[in-house]
Amino acid sequence: MEMNNEGRKIRWYEVMYVVVLLCLLAWSVFFMNPHKVAVVDVDRVFKDVGVLQKIEKDRQKLDAFVKATQLLQAYKTRMKSLQDKMSDAKTPAEKEKIMGQMKSGDEQFSQSIAPLQNALQQYDNLAVASFRKRLGQYINQVALKRGADVVLTTGPNLPYYSIKVDITEDVVKASKEFFAKDMPVIDPAFEAARPKR
Repeated sequence: MEMNNEGRKIRWYEVMYVVVLLCLLAWSVFFMNPHKVAVVDVDRVFKDVGVLQKIEKDRQKLDAFVKATQLLQAYKTRMKSLQDKMSDAKTPAEKEKIMGQMKSGDEQFSQSIAPLQNALQQYDNLAVASFRKRLGQYINQVALKRGADVVLTTGPNLPYYSIKVDITEDVVKASKEFFAKDMPVIDPAFEAARPKR
């Protein structure tokens, strides 16, 4: 099979080569096993299995939470008292003095509450890390069952996905019984970093 195209001859094996390449390309696109992707909404699992309530209940037992609550109550009482004095004050000097006391109270409260907020934030971070660590086995279990090669989590970097690839409900069903057990909120592996009760 020889054809003339401005002096160049195309040989039959060149045509066969192009046809074979096109067939391989079509076969790889349409018939090779594409990777299956699954998506899980970890925040929804977090709420649906009841971990959020467990964390809040456990959080209220922490020294930092109790102290922060007491500190906040004392602060509110003090500010209410100063506001009442401010409304009863007659002279600008009295008002200025009360304003100074309010500002001083705000600064003192901010300094006192900051370490407690840090301790509570640390607790929250450890609780979420424990949840994610424990949840991993159930995500893997559901992904293997569904034949997924990759599991993505929802979030701002995943603006759209089809409901067909969402495995959140299956993960909730698989893990709900495990998270219903009476176990520590923070995994013992993280225990050294946990705030004191």
